[in-house]
Amino acid sequence: MKARVARHPRSQRPPPSAATSLGAGAEDKMHHYPETKPAEHIQTAKPATPSDRIDSLDILRGLTILVMLFVNDLAGVTGVPGWMKHVHPSTADGMTFVDVVFPAFLFIVGLSLPLAFERRFSRGESLASVAGHIVTRVLSLLVIGVFMVNSDDASGQGWFHPTIWVLLFYAAVCLVWANLPGIRQTIWFRIAGLALLAGLAFAFRGPGEQPGLIELRSSWWGILGLIGWAYLVASVIYLASRRNGLVLAAAIPLLYCVYFADRVGFFASLSGLDVWVDIGAMLGSHAAITVSGALLGLTLLPPAHSHRSRVLSAVLTGCVFAAAGLLLHSLHDLHPMFIYNKNAASPPWCLLSSAWTAWVWAALYWLVQAKNLRRGTAWLAAAGQNALFAFILGPIAYTLLGFPGLGGPYSWLGDQFSTGLVRSIAFAVAAAWLTGLLQRRRLALRL
Repeated sequence: MKARVARHPRSQRPPPSAATSLGAGAEDKMHHYPETKPAEHIQTAKPATPSDRIDSLDILRGLTILVMLFVNDLAGVTGVPGWMKHVHPSTADGMTFVDVVFPAFLFIVGLSLPLAFERRFSRGESLASVAGHIVTRVLSLLVIGVFMVNSDDASGQGWFHPTIWVLLFYAAVCLVWANLPGIRQTIWFRIAGLALLAGLAFAFRGPGEQPGLIELRSSWWGILGLIGWAYLVASVIYLASRRNGLVLAAAIPLLYCVYFADRVGFFASLSGLDVWVDIGAMLGSHAAITVSGALLGLTLLPPAHSHRSRVLSAVLTGCVFAAAGLLLHSLHDLHPMFIYNKNAASPPWCLLSSAWTAWVWAALYWLVQAKNLRRGTAWLAAAGQNALFAFILGPIAYTLLGFPGLGGPYSWLGDQFSTGLVRSIAFAVAAAWLTGLLQRRRLALRL
């Protein structure tokens, strides 16, 4: 059996668990002021500035990466119990912890967003400069996502063998988005990488359904592309509100209304747009998850809040999301848009996923920031700072294992659940550790 991420028909919405953090890895920073203890003896947390990192955010992202790598590898193992897989069938009403991985990344992107933008503004960047950064980032996510979603469909009719094409693509990603110290070196690497990407776009040949000069298709944009669309919507809303929590809070139900309206045909007249973008999911419910994270991320900005108040905000926010998700799910007999379903990007699934992510971050924040219990977390934090590399590392490994003689023993380990479970745990830990090691060696990918 070939160890790889399970494939899904193009007609489905986002595939199961692959996701990337890309939540402003190098930008989760905060101002560092001396801690003081108010009269009531509640420890006051530090307000945001460009200097320090918020370790709990990096660890949360790294933990999500670890789970992503684990469940993706476990998909190739025989005899996996249902609770360790995506809900089956894909149209069923339900969710497991595996179905929370992708929305967790969306939420983390939002959670990091206020810090990332305010850091840029504090450096004196103009609104136009920040907007340009957003556009560049979104285009990067969309391009990588489209290439990745087409990689499984590469045929032998192209200029290169499909395996060689895939490896060249990931080499191009490293060239374009590598965070190198020298400016001149970075420019030349990026030019070479962009030229390689352009050549690979022409070299690609798909299954032959739509022959043409360039046969890459946007399809469902891939997980990175979905994150890109959600990031775009959330960024526009944040820049329009500029730290106004009421506006962000109001935007969340509005975005879910976009989903509901789309599912009952309100945007049918925009059929030309719907060919490219799933309005309800990509611009509606997925974006709502990211804006939900941004709303909670406001607590990390000045003025300083106590650690207790931040944790309480996260817990209560999660409770509100969970209650809203449960109430909406009670309407599941009226319409399928009220079920728990990841592929459909249903609001109940979005809200419950947001709640779980908020609660996990609350626990990590309390342990790491408030209690300073950081021992053994450095490798996860480092992996969380190099999320883009972590996301492509799995596909690179599986592509290499596809070469004759390399993947046999690895596949055999997946023939039984017991050995396959150990294999998946070992792979996830090793891949996350390697990602963190490269980050510490300043070999990271940045959008």
